[in-house]
Amino acid sequence: MSPAGEGGERPDRALPIFLSILVHLAVVALLGWGWWSYRTPKPAPQQLAIEATIVVDKAVTPEPAASAAAPAQPVPIPAPAPAPAPAPVPPPVQPSAETKQQAQREKEQAQHERAAHERELREQREHAAAEATRKEQEAAARKAAEAAQRVAQEKARRESELRAQLAVEERINAARGSAATAEWLSLIRDRVTHAWIRPPSARPGVNCEVRVTQVPGGVVTGVQIGSCNGDAAVRDSIEAAVYRASPLPSPTNPDAFDRNLTFMFHPDE
Repeated sequence: MSPAGEGGERPDRALPIFLSILVHLAVVALLGWGWWSYRTPKPAPQQLAIEATIVVDKAVTPEPAASAAAPAQPVPIPAPAPAPAPAPVPPPVQPSAETKQQAQREKEQAQHERAAHERELREQREHAAAEATRKEQEAAARKAAEAAQRVAQEKARRESELRAQLAVEERINAARGSAATAEWLSLIRDRVTHAWIRPPSARPGVNCEVRVTQVPGGVVTGVQIGSCNGDAAVRDSIEAAVYRASPLPSPTNPDAFDRNLTFMFHPDE
């Protein structure tokens, strides 16, 4: 190989060598900068009330570490705007005479309408009170009429019952005073006489008053001996004869029936 060829190859070999040296220097510089950053204390970050908008850029170029460690500059706060000057107050407008008259007319009209409304309300209340009084009076009169009607009906009912009772009593009295009642008492006396067992102490001419209590159908419920000319044995024998004669005969006329009978017992006649 000739010397000229060797001299032409040197520029081609010098460039890679130079680049290799630059790479090594860069690596050493990065290692030294990292060690220096690690040993150097970082200043405390300042908290500032800053309104900011974060803008994200897809291709962010890394900044040098020296610029990242630089303290943030405070954002200046704008001074408040001066308050606007108050607007001038116009002087009050004095109402005219026509305006005053119109206001007076409106006031009088309002008073008139208010008085008319109050008068209408008063009339309505008076009418309602009068209507309520009228209804109460009508209800009281209706109750009084109903009470009077009930009293009249009750009086008529009592009078009707009294008349009916008097008619029955008159009919009964007429029946009991008739010959049919005398015949009925004679039948009762005969039955008691047939049932009487004469005691040994009974003397001739026995005459005793007998009071008999009976129920419808002639069943005897009680016997009392009134005035009697016989002794106790005679009295007891007559009482026993009445109970043996029970039930007693019934009258032909039902009106002649009497629960309490009184007849004279004289068996020797």
